[in-house]
Amino acid sequence: MNSPFSKVFFYCYPPKQRGDGSYHKAYHYYQHASVVLGEGLKELGIELYSNVNYWKLSPNQDEYLFQHDPAVTPDDCDIVVFDNIYMLSGTFPENLFHPNRKYLTVFLDISDENPGHLSFRPEFRQFDFIFKAHRNQRSWYPSNVHPWMFGLSHRMLRELEIVPEFHSRKQHLLVNFRHSQHPHTLRQFIRKHYLPKIQTAFPLDSSVDQPIDPLVDEASLDHYTLMQSAQSSGRHFPAYYQRLKQSAACACFGGFFISQLPQNQSTTISHNLRRIITKLGLKTNRIIQWDSWRWWESLAAGCVAFHVDFEKYGFHLPVMPENGVHYIGVDLDNMQASVDRILAEPELLAKISISGRQWALENYSPITIAQYFLKTISDN
Repeated sequence: MNSPFSKVFFYCYPPKQRGDGSYHKAYHYYQHASVVLGEGLKELGIELYSNVNYWKLSPNQDEYLFQHDPAVTPDDCDIVVFDNIYMLSGTFPENLFHPNRKYLTVFLDISDENPGHLSFRPEFRQFDFIFKAHRNQRSWYPSNVHPWMFGLSHRMLRELEIVPEFHSRKQHLLVNFRHSQHPHTLRQFIRKHYLPKIQTAFPLDSSVDQPIDPLVDEASLDHYTLMQSAQSSGRHFPAYYQRLKQSAACACFGGFFISQLPQNQSTTISHNLRRIITKLGLKTNRIIQWDSWRWWESLAAGCVAFHVDFEKYGFHLPVMPENGVHYIGVDLDNMQASVDRILAEPELLAKISISGRQWALENYSPITIAQYFLKTISDN
């Protein structure tokens, strides 16, 4: 793919050292959106620069995906990018929108959707492009907002490069959600209404893998695993990846029911209605905050992903998966239908295991995500 862009500058949030100062004992804010895009751009031969060194490529070498070069500034590049994690600093990079800039400005947003959501704020209209995950086709978005996704990074693909055949896997459905402080309303609904139905056809495995603690597990783990666990903010789970590869299917449900109106989900009215829906345990046909690492990891592992029907509930990806071909999409108004189909078609899950993995690798690996990014910018 020929591109008019040759240099991209990423603003990254620097890790904070702790303990003896070694890399795997630093606390990192995981900038997944930047990492996936950066890996793809690098594969395409585009030069990457940054305000700090970020995302170490090897525990034994001082080499980073995003290298800081004091001689290179944003004004030397074609595109300037940062993601929602950088906004933990509380402000935009200094002089980002200066009047003489020749670069394009891009904001990557895979953050949770909450009151005051970043992408909807007036000051974010200054960006040339915002790429936002969790998009819903029934919602309104500002004109500079385009579909985005969590996607698959090289770290994830390395762990899931070789997967076993479906017939050798344990025939159960993983249900291992970890967050309980603010449980997703979709997950609550699924636990109450769907899991009792599906377990008649498919046993459940509810065991949860504990995250790695670099300060505790240092002696028992290799340096690469410690490094990746640290810089992914504890999201690197080798044991979990093994569990996915050994399992037939995984529950990837996530998100919050919101009202059908207003279309602008960032309004005060929308937030108040969401609180009422949550409090009363209601379901609707519009769901936000539905994307997750679990969804992509399950697909890449060949572990059949269970979610709600993307089309029915308005989910929006650049390339959409097909229900019953790439994943099992549950209709919450007729949940028994998915159970009956699995029972009636014994080979269905084995087929989805293969096609779902192929779809994810073909459409959402770093290089294809970077190609989509560049094409969107070029066409607009």
